[in-house]
Amino acid sequence: MKTRRIIYISIFAILTAIGARISIPLPLVPFTLQTMFCILAGLLLGPRYGAASQAFYMLMGLVGIPVFTGGGGLSSILMPSFGYIVGFVACAWVSGMITQNISAGGKPPRTRDYLAASLAGVAAVYIFGLIHLYVIVNFWMPGNGMPLMKVLSVGLFSTVGGDILKAFLSSLIAVRIRKTAVFYGI
Repeated sequence: MKTRRIIYISIFAILTAIGARISIPLPLVPFTLQTMFCILAGLLLGPRYGAASQAFYMLMGLVGIPVFTGGGGLSSILMPSFGYIVGFVACAWVSGMITQNISAGGKPPRTRDYLAASLAGVAAVYIFGLIHLYVIVNFWMPGNGMPLMKVLSVGLFSTVGGDILKAFLSSLIAVRIRKTAVFYGI
């Protein structure tokens, strides 16, 4: 793997870790920039290297580096929000794959192309996040569990508006950065 690719993968893993620390506390789930950086990883690095950056971020957290919003370590797997971190890998891959397929036609992606890829990536985050959240709160954590509508309320409805905004911002940023050709030939 080229040194430049390793650097870009590392940069986006670190940006995602920084995004976890930039947090606006909200009643149920804090607003962070993690999703925006995993979307940008896919849009700018492509599916393979974008997903690798997010897998590296996840690995850093699992080995104990406190990069997740709630810290780090193997016990993070049992946290209700861990599925969203797995979803970051899928998000980067999905958004990167859609962008790559659009670019394969020979035309550069437009803002709306990036937005479609970004929203598909956000959907991937929620698929993994909600499934994990439901399983953990209903089969692992003590208590009465949580009905599906409550899981959707906490894990989707309370945050999806912010993630749609981050998808839109990611599309605008990606168009600007692509014009600089910084990520050309990755």
